[in-house]
Amino acid sequence: MSPRKRTVALAFAIALILILVLAPVAFATAGGGSSGFGGGGGGGGGGGGGGKAFFLYIIFRAILDLIIHTHGVMRLVVIGLIVAVVLFYFYGRRISAWWAERQRSGRADRRRTSQRQRKVELAAAEAADDDPAFAPDVVRDEAARLFVQVQSAWDAGNRIRLRALVAPELLAEWERRLDDFARRGWRNRVQPVGDPKVEYVGLKRGQKGGSDRVVVRIEARVKDYVEDMRGNHIKRDGHMGETTRIREFWTLGRRGGHWILVSIEQGAEGAHALEDTVAPTAWSDHQALEDEAMVEGAVADAVPAGTSVAEVAKLDYEGDARGAALDLSLADGRFAPDMLEIAARRAVAAWADAVDGNDKALLALARTDAAYTLLHPDGGRTRLVVRGPEVRQIRIVALDAAATPPTMTIDVELAGRRYLEDRDTTAVVSGSPTRAVKFTEHWTLALEGPDEQPWQIAQVGAPAPTA
Repeated sequence: MSPRKRTVALAFAIALILILVLAPVAFATAGGGSSGFGGGGGGGGGGGGGGKAFFLYIIFRAILDLIIHTHGVMRLVVIGLIVAVVLFYFYGRRISAWWAERQRSGRADRRRTSQRQRKVELAAAEAADDDPAFAPDVVRDEAARLFVQVQSAWDAGNRIRLRALVAPELLAEWERRLDDFARRGWRNRVQPVGDPKVEYVGLKRGQKGGSDRVVVRIEARVKDYVEDMRGNHIKRDGHMGETTRIREFWTLGRRGGHWILVSIEQGAEGAHALEDTVAPTAWSDHQALEDEAMVEGAVADAVPAGTSVAEVAKLDYEGDARGAALDLSLADGRFAPDMLEIAARRAVAAWADAVDGNDKALLALARTDAAYTLLHPDGGRTRLVVRGPEVRQIRIVALDAAATPPTMTIDVELAGRRYLEDRDTTAVVSGSPTRAVKFTEHWTLALEGPDEQPWQIAQVGAPAPTA
């Protein structure tokens, strides 16, 4: 091979590496939206394909010209500088997410997942004594079968079949995505290649059978592409072929005597499942039991029914709002800051569950308009997705005990994955599904709920910027 041909081949190889490394994270398998596909039809997310192609052409051309006009060590230095500039200055966040995902898929991650699976399977053996549906072999077999059935129903566009496999709340989101494909004249074809690998990594039983949940981690290879009205195949952006390897966390719930799909989280955004509480019985969640006992005690110390706190306590206080709440808690235990912490922790958990699942728990903790704002802050076109949120700190910033009902305004500092997603296409409008951030929610709580949950979210303010 001549020196010039070797130079061209080297430049082409570098450009190819850039294309592969910079390939965007895609929502593969059933439930994905049109934003992951580019090419014909000007599809969702694909409109920028021409710009990307031109950008890569410029990179390729620059590499080629510089390699041709440099020699020896200088040529290698030039190549290294160009690659470094492109990767770290223009695509630093994407590369960080790619590298983090690669680290998670390494030996340490496999060991962590294996340890988690052993822990969950030991707990599942206890749960299976009461209900055989929780037995590890049963869960893994049903999850593998469910995975294949869901892909088949999605591939066929069979909504009736999907209703039997997927929880209604998640299916409502999926049908928006199917409608979007139909408007474009597209059909998302998804076919598993081989058997999926299923690991049992989460188990939580509620006091009511309808709240029983298990989580499985699924790895599989699938053919995933769009077929347009002319029969053309449109691949996912940044992918050289139609076959994709996916890693997803599936949350399953009970319907009758079998498991159905409640929620799907991609590899990075679902990693919190490896740390979540394992509760093989309804009485295994010690934090929930402690919270329940504390709420009962605070309600028992509340002012008598028909009496306002203003009648038994001095409301003109000096100092900060937290100090005022502590003073008021001597007259009415419901004002104790610990009660606000419980209310916030419960609300955050219910919020995360309501993203894909039933919003019943969230509505029991928040006014209807406040709950809707948490899930759809811009009115409904998008949805705010929160995954694995953890409460880090709660600050009481205002207290109005004389109001009817009394209110407290709090800042809740959280850590987790938080992003805004287009409900039709699944395009990420802002934030990142792969990068954990800290963010602060600004909530006004009103003392208007039942004894089980006295403080309710009455109003949701604009959250502080993510970090």
